[in-house]
Amino acid sequence: MLFDSSKPLEKNAQGLLKSLPVEAGPESWKGASRVVSSGLCDLQVNGFAGVDYNAPSMTQEAFEQSLFSILRTGVTTCLPTIITGSVDWQTRCFRALEAGRNASKLAQTMVPGYHLEGPFLNPEEGFRGCHPAKWMVPAKWDHFEQLQEAAGGRIRLITVAPEIKGVLELIPKWVEQGITVAIGHCNPSRDILLRAADAGAALSTHLGNGIPQMLPKTDNPILGQLAEDRFSASFIADGFHQQPHVLGVYLRAKQSIRTILVTDGTAGSASLPGSYSVGPIGIERQPEGMVYIHGTRSLAGSAATL
Repeated sequence: MLFDSSKPLEKNAQGLLKSLPVEAGPESWKGASRVVSSGLCDLQVNGFAGVDYNAPSMTQEAFEQSLFSILRTGVTTCLPTIITGSVDWQTRCFRALEAGRNASKLAQTMVPGYHLEGPFLNPEEGFRGCHPAKWMVPAKWDHFEQLQEAAGGRIRLITVAPEIKGVLELIPKWVEQGITVAIGHCNPSRDILLRAADAGAALSTHLGNGIPQMLPKTDNPILGQLAEDRFSASFIADGFHQQPHVLGVYLRAKQSIRTILVTDGTAGSASLPGSYSVGPIGIERQPEGMVYIHGTRSLAGSAATL
């Protein structure tokens, strides 16, 4: 419900309202530059406002403060995202997230679960993006179960490369557990891509990124995923990960019903320019808003907000 802020509220001597606020009609906000909507949902947040979710040392207080900062951007639901690392390191990251969630009413409201992005990804240069290749491994159920236990059973979204050993066999098991399976940081053949969709994969993670600069003209992961209507797709629409005209082409292919905007946010989001981290990866938040791996011009997440 919207209220008309042009009509001041009157209080009595006890500080109580004398009357209820007047509900605003459509004419009061017609032509306004802002959009009125329900709260936004961000499926991919590696950190925010100086807080790195990929740090086992993250405190409960820091986690809650970062969520307050996210809430101010209009996002009311988000999936903190853990990227590729050793199984021990990822386990400790999920335990830190769970401790923070269990200690905070706000976190319990805003965080229905987590996004696991790696380690079952393609380690080849270009496809791996900023993820450390040395920790990328074949998919095994006991590996995943250890992480899911540390996450309190709240891994709700998993990004995998379907061409990696073990992934196609595990997709139905993840789906059976109510987990959305996405593909990303991958280089599947057309056949493997279709088999992943047949098995239940339903989303492309930050489509157009985690991809080398040079690709085959027609048989490539971007076109394959754009052409498959069983995949919705998430996009990082920060103006840096995709040029606007390219993103426009992608959106025409997927259409609004299959399009999801994400930030891939980092500790550099809602923060001053400077040095931050995504787990073991040092990053630099630039004044113009780009986030690079330290000492390079390679993108590593973003500083965007929805």
